[in-house]
Amino acid sequence: MKRIALAHVLAMALPLLGLAANENIAKSGTQPANWPMFRGPGGLAAATDKNTATGWDVATGQGILWKSDVPLPGAGSPIVWGDRVFLAGAADGQAALFCFNAQTGKLLWRGDLPLTGRPQSYHESTTFAASTPVTDGSRVYAIFVTGAIAAFKMDGTPAWKNNLGLPDMPYGYASSPVLYKNLLLVQYDQDAAGAAALIALDAQSGKQVWQTKRTMGASWCSPIVIETAKGPQVVLVSCDGVAAYDPKDGREIWTVKGAATDITPSPIYSKGMVIATLGNTGTLAIRTDGTGDVTATHVAWRNDDAGSEVASPVAGGDWVFVPSYSMMCLNAADGKKAGERELTGTFFASPVLAGSKIYLINREGAVTILKADKSLDLLGKTAFGEPVDASPAVAGGCLFVRTHKRLFCIQPEGSKK
Repeated sequence: MKRIALAHVLAMALPLLGLAANENIAKSGTQPANWPMFRGPGGLAAATDKNTATGWDVATGQGILWKSDVPLPGAGSPIVWGDRVFLAGAADGQAALFCFNAQTGKLLWRGDLPLTGRPQSYHESTTFAASTPVTDGSRVYAIFVTGAIAAFKMDGTPAWKNNLGLPDMPYGYASSPVLYKNLLLVQYDQDAAGAAALIALDAQSGKQVWQTKRTMGASWCSPIVIETAKGPQVVLVSCDGVAAYDPKDGREIWTVKGAATDITPSPIYSKGMVIATLGNTGTLAIRTDGTGDVTATHVAWRNDDAGSEVASPVAGGDWVFVPSYSMMCLNAADGKKAGERELTGTFFASPVLAGSKIYLINREGAVTILKADKSLDLLGKTAFGEPVDASPAVAGGCLFVRTHKRLFCIQPEGSKK
């Protein structure tokens, strides 16, 4: 059951493109209102919105701005740009990117992409669309389980399509792409020896710009791009540890070795350190100013008790929060446990932080809202009444949540329809 549970997440030259890509780089400071990639700006899963709701009722519609059916299944999360919400879906032989109006939930368009081939190893909880799209405000990019990848303009017009080849992965492919300036970066880890790679495509044409072979094992994690004192780095987590690359040319900068099994949680960046949860083996913080193998020199702290099978960590202020069968609060400075609250259920969806609130949704669709400090005080509980595997998006005070069949928009606290 553990390996099956890990399948899910098993899990983001024009001036506008350059601006949007900079918004996706993880930094300290104010986050923009858009939610353009997996886990939002920088992949940090943190929004500054303070007026997100602490309660709603799906049965009566109280607090629900709208709900819409999603035509094809998928475990990828919604993303938001302005007044549009995007998500991907797929089934045997077909894949699509869907665009909804963020204010009404109306399906504005769908961009279809045929799928050829079928993964040799695949689990239904991963789905054929486990990856979350990414947008730069000019185009939206989506990748699917067969290696099919495509870009659509904001009005739904196809821009380009490509295929990276059928990945050799247990459970199915789940990593989400990220943007860096004019490059679309894809973590294409695989089980087959010599097949894993970090791939950079030209975001305008879809053509390969560079490719770096990887030897750190398979993963179902998604990368992040961070801005450090030494320049930008794209950080990848896999079964054999954590590695950073130069997003401009794919040159490996540093590695931290650390074995894990069926690795799924994606990294975050907080207080100048990469925070990575290596499955159930614990969470560690890595300083980013090293070169080569820095396992012995640049691990600032490690907490072996703060593990997570699927859901990714989130950070806020002086704290790092790691979700599993409990929510553990760690001191960001030294990794020591500062608080803990027991949770109910299994979590595939990663938590999001909005203002001072943390939102967690288990696989049954039950929602727990906690205070984002070491007290982890309970602020609210509710439920969607149907399964949820995708991580929420936050934009304009609204929560956008994908269940197995529908997309919900939860209106801000105190709002009226």
